[in-house]
Amino acid sequence: MPRKRKGSDGGSIALFALMFVVALMAQIPKYVWITLGIMLAIGVLAWVVRRLTRKKLYIPEGNDLPAKFAGASRRPSSPTVTVQFSTGPQEREFHRARVGAAREGLNFTIPKSNTKSTGVRWLAEGEAVTVADLQIPGGFLYLCERATQFGNEEPSLIDATLRVARSSMSLTDRQMSYWPSYNSITPEARRAYLQWLSGGRRQPADAGYVFLFFYGLERRALIDAPVDPQAKAELPAIKAEVHRLLDLYGDNYSFRGYATRFLAHLDAGTVESQSYLTEPDITAVDGYELPMTLRIALGQMAVDKYPLNASWALTWALTEPNISRRTPVTRCPEQFATLFKNEFAKRFPNGIPLTRNKTKLKTAYRPASAGLSIPAVSVGDLPDVAATSGTRNKLQVIVEDCSAVLDPYSRYLGRNPDAANSLESILQLPIELWPDEAKAELEQLEQRVGGEIICMSFGELAGRFKSAGALSRDKVLALARALESMRIGLEPDVLSGSRTPKAEDTIALFAADSDEGTLRSNDAYGAAAVTLDLASAVAAADGDTSLEEVKLLFSHIDSWDHLCGAHRKRLKAHLQIQLKQPPTLASLKKKLEPLTSEAKRKIAGFLAHLAQADGEVTPQEVKLLERVYKSLSLDPQLVYSDLHSAAVRPLQTEPVASMDAAPTVASAEGGVTLDMAKIARLQQETAEVSALLANVFGEESTAADVPQIDVIDQGEDSSVEQFATVHGLDVEHSAFLRLLVSRTEWSRAELEDVASDMELMLDGSLERINDMAFELFDIPVTEGDDPIEINPDILEELAL
Repeated sequence: MPRKRKGSDGGSIALFALMFVVALMAQIPKYVWITLGIMLAIGVLAWVVRRLTRKKLYIPEGNDLPAKFAGASRRPSSPTVTVQFSTGPQEREFHRARVGAAREGLNFTIPKSNTKSTGVRWLAEGEAVTVADLQIPGGFLYLCERATQFGNEEPSLIDATLRVARSSMSLTDRQMSYWPSYNSITPEARRAYLQWLSGGRRQPADAGYVFLFFYGLERRALIDAPVDPQAKAELPAIKAEVHRLLDLYGDNYSFRGYATRFLAHLDAGTVESQSYLTEPDITAVDGYELPMTLRIALGQMAVDKYPLNASWALTWALTEPNISRRTPVTRCPEQFATLFKNEFAKRFPNGIPLTRNKTKLKTAYRPASAGLSIPAVSVGDLPDVAATSGTRNKLQVIVEDCSAVLDPYSRYLGRNPDAANSLESILQLPIELWPDEAKAELEQLEQRVGGEIICMSFGELAGRFKSAGALSRDKVLALARALESMRIGLEPDVLSGSRTPKAEDTIALFAADSDEGTLRSNDAYGAAAVTLDLASAVAAADGDTSLEEVKLLFSHIDSWDHLCGAHRKRLKAHLQIQLKQPPTLASLKKKLEPLTSEAKRKIAGFLAHLAQADGEVTPQEVKLLERVYKSLSLDPQLVYSDLHSAAVRPLQTEPVASMDAAPTVASAEGGVTLDMAKIARLQQETAEVSALLANVFGEESTAADVPQIDVIDQGEDSSVEQFATVHGLDVEHSAFLRLLVSRTEWSRAELEDVASDMELMLDGSLERINDMAFELFDIPVTEGDDPIEINPDILEELAL
């Protein structure tokens, strides 16, 4: 028989008792159960509400907690006491108020975090603080020493409770995202940032640390200053700090753009009426929109109907992102500015009237900090002239033309950066752009040649303009053009193809006529020059050119009335050189040797005819001619027959009124008539002799005489050029895109005005820009229809 389990009787009794209780409860009516359930639910709800309300704490703005708490009175409902959360004595006062309120049964409400209620404080300029064992001088920081929600709102806030790496970090390594925030970066990045701050914010560092600090300056100037007098008083110091940072880190394109626009935004509110009456003080910047100071001045010009002048036009051209600027603009800024103003004055002597367009000017500032959003504010009733394209296109043409003029000079400086004032470099410029010292030297030469012919070596002439060495053919041509622009003639006449003089060669400077450039050597001049070469060589053949021979040659030039005055001046200068450096008779004979006897006879007859030009032949002339004939291997006795033949030729006595400086004879009635037969004979002989001597006395072309053409390296300066187009858009849509992203939001009516001013269709332009963004970055630029919002994620990708 099995053994009975212990305790089985007790279990049966409990079961019977439970069944009895259930039976009794079953006798209770249903409505009683419902009533009990409702009462229980109400009790639980009341308990929960009471528990929640006892934990609430409300903290107001201001420091008046003790007064408000002392005046609090008991009321049946749960009253609220406002307090100020702070550090130090105020925090202890808050704690006493909280304990006292608890004793009185009062409730507290905790407000949304802000700089005053969470222990966040601003360190003013010069205030120091220690964070993570690093002493940070200088101030200009937001700081808190306890965990706070405010850190998520302000990326620059230094939260002292966050972990910081202990070992030193490199400041130049990139450790942060495009929009860094102190509370989200790594402990290592925090260490590097604090190191940069402790070093006075001046060491070479990644731009992210500069931006993180800059975020705090933005908030202080744009959020605190409008409502806080103390913050407003700090604006000059904040601007000075940004200028200092620009000097140190302005090479970073992104920071330079944000910092420059920040300063311009702060200055926009201080611009007075008619600001265009003062000279613009705006330097060239790289950015996606014009500086606000300039846009205000342009708007005022349009309202006041004040035409755009050269100074403001230059400023517009240098700062307009929708104007392409090539390398010469930035490499030669002074020369470009002077040339641009001169060209503007020539093309628009009365300035350019600006139209009052539809687009209204607003101070739209796009903060660098992702924690800020600054609404656009209208600037009076001024139009935004930058939204139009008419004047901008006119400025673009001038910029391109000036760049083309400066291209050779710019390329030379690119290869020789230390030779900005050398003759080789300034010869690439128009004289109006020459340095003052070089222009003064030109003026001195102009005064000296006013009444005489100056001879010197070519090396001496080049040295007066700080030449660095031998000049190439193209540089000599440029120097001759520069001299000619000052009415200074250069002999040899390199502009007519004469050989390039060497440094030791003698050159002559003389007062050129205004039409010198249009009277380059012709047959008559060429033959006369060769005649002088031959005569001067013969005259110097005996080792000494007598004074009588010199006077004779000069008198011959004066008697050659078939030449114009400019040519006779140049021939005298040419003769001066030949007398100082005469060609050897032996070299002339060698060149004349290939000519036939008939050709030599023709040349000799021409010389005799020239000797008869003044109607008188002296014994000295006859003697010189005999020597010339002998050098041509002709019988010297032929001189007399040739002179007689030239003297007995018939004269034409019919007057011709249109001939200038031609040979004349006295008529029987006592008047003066032109010797047309003599003129015709000279012209015919001149052409024949010039053709004969063209190959004999032509200047030998050498490699140095070939103009050197600068080979343009297509990729040489592309990195410093500023292009108006972006991401494949044309100029107008690029301009529309830049203006579009200057604000975070537009009303449709505002953008309709912008599109109208730019002569674009709004919907088509937005579609084209968004298609570009989708294709390149897979995100749109705009969202919505009215208002039209700018996608913040696209700004980093566009990199305007």
